[in-house]
Amino acid sequence: MPPTGTILVFVKAPEPGQVKTRLAATVGPEVAAALYRGWVGTVFGALQPLRPGVHLVGYYDGGPRAAFAAWEPLADDWWPQPVGDLGERLAAGFRRGLAAGGPVLAVGTDCLELDATLVADAFGALATADVVFGPATDGGYYLVGLAADRPGLFHRIRWSGPHTLADHLARCRENGWSVALLPPRADIDTWDDWTAYRSRAGDPRFAQPDLPGGRGPDPE
Repeated sequence: MPPTGTILVFVKAPEPGQVKTRLAATVGPEVAAALYRGWVGTVFGALQPLRPGVHLVGYYDGGPRAAFAAWEPLADDWWPQPVGDLGERLAAGFRRGLAAGGPVLAVGTDCLELDATLVADAFGALATADVVFGPATDGGYYLVGLAADRPGLFHRIRWSGPHTLADHLARCRENGWSVALLPPRADIDTWDDWTAYRSRAGDPRFAQPDLPGGRGPDPE
């Protein structure tokens, strides 16, 4: 049976200097923003086979809704992220999604190896698990999902570091919440991450010069 529920796609306005700052340290803010724009389209595109059964939400930050007009047709709704740290924004998004009915998943736009089958597996895991995570190879996660509210799951977490997933797993153990883990995948935060992804993907669309400072990659 096809999955039902909500997917929150965390997305930032692709403004130079405001996104992928670690990547920008190597390739410059303009190239980093151009790459990020391509990644947003890639992630939304990968999730299209799950519609219309799944409610696909662009959960946006860093600019007005108009800044995301290029991807308007790729989502069923667009929700602004509230003010607060990442944990507060995750908790708010999950509360809103769960109130609409069905399980909720949250994903970012840094993992280009996310696909509809993997996401469908995450929905399926929530039939028996309280929480599902897609572990990232850097110690974080590329996906998190709930079928019911788990208060405190996102509170007092060491974000954006090697302890992020471990902190969540400890919180789950403390509360007796069962956990399902998807296969690990790599996020893209740096130039080395990007070149490693291109090597794994073997995609001729990404056969751009490796030296930053020129025209820059065009991933679209």
